[in-house]
Amino acid sequence: MNTKRDLAPRLRLAGLLASVIAVAAMAVTILADNQNAGFGQIVTRREQMFLFVIALLLLAGQTIAYLVHRASRPTKHGINRTTTAARSAKG
Repeated sequence: MNTKRDLAPRLRLAGLLASVIAVAAMAVTILADNQNAGFGQIVTRREQMFLFVIALLLLAGQTIAYLVHRASRPTKHGINRTTTAARSAKG
């Protein structure tokens, strides 16, 4: 069952995925040299690069926010983690 505590991480992950998609779409548009914005409008190369840089900055911000949240959440194992070595190998 979803709770309010589950909503923030899901939204953060959705934002990260949306940023990845936006950067990929802008990269394809720039590489294809498509300056058609639809409805007879044209986007200059300079405007495309500006939007691409903004998309990259948003992706970096989303990634940092996701990793900070992921690092700060408690683990299922708690504080006392055990090593993977067998007890007899610790000797």
